[in-house]
Amino acid sequence: MWLFGYGSLMWDGWEAEYGCLQRVHATAPEHRRIFNKKSLERWGTHAQPGLTLNLAPAHDGAEPCRGIAFEFPDTHQSKVETYLSERETCEASDITVRLPDEAITARTYIYDGPRLVEDGLALNARAAMILIAEGIAGSSYDYIRNVREHLNQLGVIDPAVDEIWHAVVGARNGDRNE
Repeated sequence: MWLFGYGSLMWDGWEAEYGCLQRVHATAPEHRRIFNKKSLERWGTHAQPGLTLNLAPAHDGAEPCRGIAFEFPDTHQSKVETYLSERETCEASDITVRLPDEAITARTYIYDGPRLVEDGLALNARAAMILIAEGIAGSSYDYIRNVREHLNQLGVIDPAVDEIWHAVVGARNGDRNE
């Protein structure tokens, strides 16, 4: 069983508990990252939702989503999916993922429910959400910072991550125009 991680799943070590066989750099060519999912427990609360990553279809010319593919024994699929479905607040989907030497089908989590951020919510409003939200896993700010740092370690520059990061840093420093 393969699973594709594109946010905090890439770095927080969750996979060790579920018998991960290997971690491989991977690309989801038909998808891109988007910050449009409210976190009401891990990185925020119901009163002050955090903002986390999701996947959306890649537009023409959009950079495909690069992340990590995790391989698990097939016998662990039920345990892995039970844990991640609760953590990600949705069920797993199958997507095509490119590993260095082959294309595979991997499970991943694409949220499409009531926790989506309202369409058209301004970038500065999203940044403000991030700056005040904190949940059981930490602050939404730390989530964004960690995603960006870990993507940089992978050699990945993601426009969606950079856009929200610059807005958050600008808002944190009092520059509302960034």
